[in-house]
Amino acid sequence: MSQSDWIFLVVEAFYQKAKNDILIGYHFRIIENFETHIPRIATFWDLQLLGSTLKPQTEPFDLMKVHIPLQIKRGELGRWLLLFRKTLEEQALKHPEHAALKELWLIRLNFFEGVFLRFFGFE
Repeated sequence: MSQSDWIFLVVEAFYQKAKNDILIGYHFRIIENFETHIPRIATFWDLQLLGSTLKPQTEPFDLMKVHIPLQIKRGELGRWLLLFRKTLEEQALKHPEHAALKELWLIRLNFFEGVFLRFFGFE
């Protein structure tokens, strides 16, 4: 399995959890078309983790702008991170060949946690 395929798998597995989560699921249940959303998010992570993507992007991706309407609360951010890290760990156990990519992903998650905390004034 390629790194890009594994990234897609992690993203897809996370959204399955997130949609059904009692605390943050309502944010994800409003997404009308997961067939386009999941590949878009996987492409974002391809760029963050691999530095490039083979999937063309037709729209710019402004990470903070797309999250403003959600009015994310600090606890929701924490829950998102907990679920994402849990999903990442589960998938890394199934695919140990991607251990180094998992470690890089955890570093990037920490970085984006800081970005969100500052942007939404949680610090």
